[in-house]
Amino acid sequence: MKVSVLGAGAIGSMLGGLIKHRAPETEMLFIGRGAHGRAMHERGCVQLQGPWGRCDVPVAYSEDTAEIAGSDIVLVTMKSQDTQAALEQASMHWGRAIVVSIQNGINDGTLLRFVAPDRLVMGMTATNISVVEPGVVSLQLNGVTVVGPSRDRVNIDASRSAARLLTRSGLPVREHPNVLGVLYSKLTFNAVGYASCLSQSNFITEGLCDPAWRTHVGLPLVRECIATLRRARISLAKIPGRPGIHGLRNLMHLLGAPLIGSLIATVARRNYNRRAIVFSLQQDLVRGKPTEIDHVNGQVVRLAESLAGQAPFNSAVVDMVHELERQGAGAFFSREQVIGRFRRLGQAAEHRKKAEP
Repeated sequence: MKVSVLGAGAIGSMLGGLIKHRAPETEMLFIGRGAHGRAMHERGCVQLQGPWGRCDVPVAYSEDTAEIAGSDIVLVTMKSQDTQAALEQASMHWGRAIVVSIQNGINDGTLLRFVAPDRLVMGMTATNISVVEPGVVSLQLNGVTVVGPSRDRVNIDASRSAARLLTRSGLPVREHPNVLGVLYSKLTFNAVGYASCLSQSNFITEGLCDPAWRTHVGLPLVRECIATLRRARISLAKIPGRPGIHGLRNLMHLLGAPLIGSLIATVARRNYNRRAIVFSLQQDLVRGKPTEIDHVNGQVVRLAESLAGQAPFNSAVVDMVHELERQGAGAFFSREQVIGRFRRLGQAAEHRKKAEP
């Protein structure tokens, strides 16, 4: 079997590398670019770090999408904002391959312009993986990878093939009947978490556990996401082993409760001060790379606008990330600046409500 990874960054390198490591008979091709890709090409391998320690896995690497030809399965793992351009080049070469998207954001509309519905499988991963240096990827936090068929189940055979392949990685994999609901569950969780990246803050200890951040930033974003999805009649499906948006809302309410809130915060700080959740958005801001904010918080904004509504708190995250992108690598707001801006946004919303007849 030939498997190609289109956009072999952190997620693609880890999934593809583990599949090759555990099923060495698999012909594995990484398609990528940049320093990470060059390092893998020069060494002829990718180094994987995780609970298993370190292992160097031999993989073929190329920047030429024509080499995808002959693939049985193509894993699409690039950043959402790069999807259109990458598929314009790659789709003419993959023939009848099954195409599996493991990305943030909701990209099925773009993908279906290049892939027949019976060969496209949508998915996501709750693992936290980072490129710690070119050619080296590290599993920071394990989690389940989910794929599943579309609502009409026209791609059921392709979905099962994708699940079987990903299971070879040795990481937890589930096939889910409501994969769109799972995708939106991750998207809304990220939409809230990305607000902590504005100040390069620890999402758990400096975000959720901080009363001011929780009150003025976290809870308004959660409520806005839930209200938007409810109006859109999107049925969320919980990511196995991870809190959904409703669970996140409930956690924030508990953190605000006397006694029990302090106890939860103490436990959370003990666990996450040393092992912070590092979002890909924050990594991109540190490196001065374009982010996928328009495909996460921006998706909530577009969804609200499609229903003749607004999502001002998600819009604020989008606008502030773009401000940081324009400032260049390593630019961030202070936590006080973020809280202050969201506090004023909330106050303006309250004034509008009171002024309504």
